[in-house]
Amino acid sequence: MLREKLEKYLGKYIGIRLLNGNVYSGYLYKSGNKERFPNDPNLYIPKNYYFLVDKNDNVISCLFRSSHVTRLLVKE
Repeated sequence: MLREKLEKYLGKYIGIRLLNGNVYSGYLYKSGNKERFPNDPNLYIPKNYYFLVDKNDNVISCLFRSSHVTRLLVKE
């Protein structure tokens, strides 16, 4: 999936399927945001990676690139 298309859904509740077949649902965020996740360097040091969180900002997916997404479904 193209990065521009995926970034349209930042902060929204989505479902995704990755290349390895794993399926996740949650709120989409991009790595590199030190203000939002200051205690987890895995989430703010890498650039151009994405991850999903639940309502309480708990990470529920692995870090992935936009090219790893094979399917996206908007849940909201």
